[in-house]
Order: sequence, then C-alpha cells, then structure tokens
Amino acid sequence: MIGIISEIHYQYRTLTPTYLQIALPVPLRRRFEYSLPSEFPKETLAPGMRIKVPFGRQELIGILLEVGTTNHFDPKKVKPILEILDSESIFHPKILSICLWGSKYYQHPIGDVLHSALPVLLRQGESNDPTMEYLVAIKRVAGERVATEIGDNDPREKDAAADLLRKSPRQLALFKLLHKNKKGLTRYDLNKEDFSLSIVKSLIKKELAKWESKTQEISPFNRDNIRNEEPLSLNEEQSAALGKLQSIGTHLIFGITGSGKTEVYLQAIEEVILEGKQALVLVPEIGLTPQTVERFRSRFSSLVCVLHSSLSDKERLEAWRQARQGGAAIIIGTRSAIFTPLKNPGIIIIDEEHDSSFKQQTGFQYSARDIAVLRGQLESIPVVLGSATPSLESYHNATKGKYSLSLLTERPRAVQDTQYKLLGTQHEKLNEGFSRALITEIEQHLLSGNQVIIFLNRRGFSPVILCSDCGWIAECHRCDARMTYHLTIGKLICHHCGTQTRVHRHCAACNSTQLTPLGLGTQRIEQTLNTLFPDQTIIRIDRDSTRKKGSFENIMDEIKHGNPAILVGTQLLAKGHHFPDVTLVAIIDMDAGFYSADYRAIEKMGQLLLQVGGRAGRESKPGTVVIQTQFPNQPILKTLISDGYQLFCKQLLEDRDKYKLPPFTYQAVIRAEANSIGIAMQFLNNLNETNTKPPGLSILGPVPSNMEKRAGKHRAQLLLTSTDRRTLQQGLVQCISLAEQSKESRKVRWSVDVDPIDLF
Repeated sequence: MIGIISEIHYQYRTLTPTYLQIALPVPLRRRFEYSLPSEFPKETLAPGMRIKVPFGRQELIGILLEVGTTNHFDPKKVKPILEILDSESIFHPKILSICLWGSKYYQHPIGDVLHSALPVLLRQGESNDPTMEYLVAIKRVAGERVATEIGDNDPREKDAAADLLRKSPRQLALFKLLHKNKKGLTRYDLNKEDFSLSIVKSLIKKELAKWESKTQEISPFNRDNIRNEEPLSLNEEQSAALGKLQSIGTHLIFGITGSGKTEVYLQAIEEVILEGKQALVLVPEIGLTPQTVERFRSRFSSLVCVLHSSLSDKERLEAWRQARQGGAAIIIGTRSAIFTPLKNPGIIIIDEEHDSSFKQQTGFQYSARDIAVLRGQLESIPVVLGSATPSLESYHNATKGKYSLSLLTERPRAVQDTQYKLLGTQHEKLNEGFSRALITEIEQHLLSGNQVIIFLNRRGFSPVILCSDCGWIAECHRCDARMTYHLTIGKLICHHCGTQTRVHRHCAACNSTQLTPLGLGTQRIEQTLNTLFPDQTIIRIDRDSTRKKGSFENIMDEIKHGNPAILVGTQLLAKGHHFPDVTLVAIIDMDAGFYSADYRAIEKMGQLLLQVGGRAGRESKPGTVVIQTQFPNQPILKTLISDGYQLFCKQLLEDRDKYKLPPFTYQAVIRAEANSIGIAMQFLNNLNETNTKPPGLSILGPVPSNMEKRAGKHRAQLLLTSTDRRTLQQGLVQCISLAEQSKESRKVRWSVDVDPIDLF
C-alpha cells in the first residue's frame, strides 16, 4: 500500500507542470509567466537566476522571481522557457530584496529594476563564471611570432624585442615585466605599476602582447600588511566620530571642508578590512573617482575596485565579480554601484551625500543614498553619510535621532579659517561680469604666486544671442529654452536637448546684423580674463573642456604644479577637489537662487557656495572667498556667511515646516509628455478627476512643466503630496492603475518620480 501511494505521489510530482514567475526588462509593471519543460530540473531553480524566454518575436533574458505549480492563464497559452543561464542565483538575497523594495517604492517595473542592478554583459547573457583578463607576452624571434611558454629566456627574442622597442622605454619595461610574470598582468597590476592604457595598446599593436581571459577562483583579499602609509592622528571630534561608526545604523558626519572627514573614512575602513569585511564607497561624479582611488590606494595595499560608467563593460563585470567573490576589499563607484554584491559587507560610505547626482533622473528614478540606508539595515552594517553641506533631509533625520550626528568643526592647526567677503554690485557697472574690487583682489593673489578660482555655474560663451534692433533672442525650436553660444566651436547649443545650430548672421525676425552675445558663460569669462590678465595662465574646467577622455586628468596635473593660474569653471570645480595653491575663490553669479521658483534653490545655492568656497585655503595658505551679488543684504545669505551652514539649515527647515514642504511631507510627481500640451494635460487630468484619492493626499495639477516644451515634446505634471508615506503610495498605485487603463496612454509617455529633487 505504501509503495502504491509513493508511486502515485511520484507520478503526481513529475506530471504536475511547473510555472515560473519571471521579471523581464520591459516597461510593464507586472511579472510574466512561463512553463518549465521537463528536461530542466526544478530542484536547481532559485530566485535571482537568469532565464532566457520567448517574448513576442524576440528572445529576452529575464530574472526568475518565483517557482510554483499554479498558473493564472490558460495553460495552452503559457510558453515554455528556452534556457537557464545560471547554476545559482546571480543576485545575493539582500540585493534581490532591495530591488523588489525599490520597484514597489519607486513604482517602477521590476524587470527594469533588476536589469539595471546588473552589469551590461550579464544582462546580455554573458557567463557568470569568474574570469579575469590578463595581459600576456607574445614571443617574437627574427620578426616572427612564436607560441612558446612565457618565461623562456631566449636571447634572440630579447634582442628582437629590444630592437623593436628601442625608442619606447616604457613599452620595453612592460614587455620585460610580462616575461617575469608567467601568468600575465591584470588591469589592477598594470595600474599599480603605472603602465597607461596607451602603452598597453602600443605593445598589442606591435604584436608583443595580447589579452587573455582565464577562468579563476577569486581568493579573499589578503589581510596582511594592508596599509602602505601610517594613518594621521585624529583630534577629539574625529575620534568621537570614528567611535560611533563601530555601531550598526546610519551616521551623518557633518564636517566643514578640510576637517578630515576622509581620514575618518579611511580609519573606519581599515578596521573593517582587518575583520575580513569589505567597504563600499560611493562618490557623486566620475571626475572625483580617480583622486578618490588614488587616495585609497596610497593608504591601502588591499585590492581596490572601481565601478563607474567610463569603464568598459568587461572592466565593470570584472570589478563586479571581484566584489561578489570577496576578492576586493574596497569598492569605489558612482550611483549605480550601490547594487554591487559584497561577499562580506562591512561598511557603506556615501561621500558628498547632499549631491543631486545620487538621484537617478531617468528610467528607474532611485536615490542611491536612500537605497544605501536601507541596505545598511538589511546587511546590519554601518552606513556613513558625509558632507560639509548635508542635505536638509539628512540633517533633519540626524536632529530627530534617526541618524547619529558627528560634527567636525576643526581644521588642522596650520590651516586658517577662510574669510568670506560680499561685494554688492547693485550700483556698479561691471566689466564683463567683474567689479573693479574683484579685479584688484585677483591681481593681489596672483602677484603673491597663488592660484585663483573664478566660479560661474554656466558653461558656454553667452547664455543668449540678442538682436539689438528688435530684441529677438535665439531660441531652441524643440524646447522652451534659449540657445547658448559656444565660442570655441562657433555654434549655438541647447543645454536641455542637445540641439546644435550654426551661429546666426542675421536676425530671424528683422534680418538685422546687429546680433550681440548677452550674459556670461565660462568661455566668455575665459576670454575676458585673457584680456584683463594677458600674462597669466587661464585654465577653463567645464563639460566642454573635459569632454575628451583623459582631458580632466591632464588639467588636474597642470593645476597640481602650483604655478600661478586662474581656474575658470562650473560645478566640476566644487566637488571635493584638493587645490593646495588656491587662495582666492571668486563667485560672480549666484543670485539665481534668490528668485527661483524651485523651493530647493536656496538650499542648493548655499551648498554650492560653501562647496566651491571650500577649495580656497586648504593648506597653510589663508583662503578668501569673494561673492559678487545684487543682494548683499539678503538675511539668509548673511546667515550662511556669518553663522555657518548649521544655522542656515535650521532656518530653512523652519520655513519648510511652515509651508509643509519636504522633509515634513512626502512628494511624488507624475510627468507626461506628448506631441501637444492638450494631450498631456488631458491624460493627467483624467488621473486626477477619476482618482478616489485616500484621505490625507493632496494632488496639485495638472500644470504645464516649468519648461513646457523640451526635445520637441510638450510636458505637464501632477504633484502628489502627503504627510504619510503609505498614503502617498496608495495614491500613486491608484494613479498608475488609471494611467495604464487610459485611452490616452498610447499617445503619452509618462513616468513616476518618488521623492523628486527637481519639480521642473
């Protein structure tokens, strides 16, 4: 009898179909159901594995979410999967949980969320077997390549290589080093030995070396002799901050520029590494990554991996595997690196946590900072948020006890406090944006052999081209925006959609030739400075001058030489750079924040002002920050300059509380764009009118966006606000359901932005 029951159970188990819930990278907020053919073993399946499936006329790679025996569709219409790509889950369980939470909280399709958390090659089906690329030598004897084992000391080969590389000593040095290392050299080894990519490419072109992919077991990083240099002594504030980082939770380090936040990070990471655990460090910009990596590698000998968008797909996958298998002790990256799996997570550090770059603005619009806080809770590890100008949200959480707060107010004894000066320009005629007093200040600092920063948050030569006869202004035909004149390339460019046109010779309205550049841009400032200071070196640092690969690093090297120079730039200059010879920072146009419609404008202005001002007086030389403004008596500006950022934050938080703005309320924006503003408005209006909104939810709009037309599309938006996150989410779910059923949805491209940092 028992045997019969067992046989029936076996037949039932083997004959019962298995159905898989799979997330696909498509813009649909749902899971997709497929059947599992009998040739695939059900027992080996696990959530997070990659599955290749048919989808319409194409084949897609999805992520397995759930395995079951029940389905929700006609079994005859459920298609079977094509292939299982992994032998185990490609996602660590905590990362998978974070992605599921992110999809729900940010109201974004789960398939897109999961795919955005993976390196590109894994999304495309690349094997997850741990491989490493090695640069290996190719033997040459009498001009012919010979496939012999690396390490053979054939004198003919050495002579042939020496003759071929006689004018390239660095290439010859690399070739000899490859012969000493039979296995070859990884990219990390090459960086460590200071061999540039151009040297490697030259050797490959001469058929003396090649890249080889080798499968390997990634060993845990070596904890012996992890330090290359001794740590600095900490003051009482730094020691107290370091002590707090031993406990699980989120910690805000609020430290003025030059107060030693990075040294606290380094010593906290050292303790983590000694325990055999890993550190994940996020920085806001790719431009900051090289100097951060240099700082960390100069301190630690343990393997440091880098993850950012400038790497090749192969390099990103290699670094991802090193982190996942525990071979990397420290992982440094930009926003998307927050999804990097760690075998033994120990600490997460978000440097310059206030920076808007940590918020993704397209597609899956997540906040890397907020994801980091959640990840720290799931991983039971400390999360460090560091900034000289923390966001109001983080500072508010710290004052309410959600985060621990560490204040670093001291700079090294040799470093003097920076002096701030306000230059009122409301009654003065400026010389191409420069007051007489500012020109004199610049001259004095240059004569003392120092460097000067001129900061203007606007690239290009001039914001507008104006007709002096009729007042016509060159505008973008695809956006509600003016074209910016770029002198170096002789073109008008829209900074919103990228449209480029030639510079007009005649006015489009009256055919006049009296066209004049109006307003200031970094290129125009550069031209003016060349006239005012013809014997000085002028270095412009903006998106245009650093567009080419390696150009930013070359500019930084030139600045480090310490020769007297004037640095002209945009926000690229404000983000964490160390310029020891800069003694003057001149900010010539910061007034836009005072009359902006964006309630965050004052906060952003204060952060930018102090961040760029922090580039002056970083070492023994005293620093001065001069601010030209039409509003020298603005109370909030005086508070920032005289009383510091902490009191500035408190005043802004009082205003936010009074007007029920974040962080005292929670917001989400539903944006729509269409070929006409009427279609976009009607689509959003239907969401508002038919929505049975929950109590406590406020819906504003629809209204046209501040820039109604952008890239040829007309844009409108709906703003949802509540004092309760759950209520806001309920309202969003209802709106999204209505949007997906709307007849206008095919004519409209719409998106959801939860916790927006830009309402325009």
